[in-house]
Amino acid sequence: MNDVNNRKASRKKVWQDTEATIKVDEPFSTGSRKTMSITGIVENLSTGGMFLKTEEPVSVLSKAEITINFDPVSNSSDLSVKAYGEIVHLTDNGVGIKFTSIDMAEAAEIQIV
Repeated sequence: MNDVNNRKASRKKVWQDTEATIKVDEPFSTGSRKTMSITGIVENLSTGGMFLKTEEPVSVLSKAEITINFDPVSNSSDLSVKAYGEIVHLTDNGVGIKFTSIDMAEAAEIQIV
């Protein structure tokens, strides 16, 4: 059996309540582009991307603006990271996102890398 793993960074489980909100363009909006916000639970995270548990439909290859909140109860901006990415995988329970830009210094302060 050939087990091929194309990941460049290892995935890690995150704190249980870690949430993320992604903003993506609605795929079927008419006229000016409309943005929809989707919030879900981060199942795993790496320096290269993340998996967001959500039942909301998102188109593969959509560009996303991402805010990862490691402590949604306190809503502290000190425990959140901004990133940009692209939806690369879609399942019944979520989306895989590849980061195109993430502030690694900000992520290191929270010790996620």
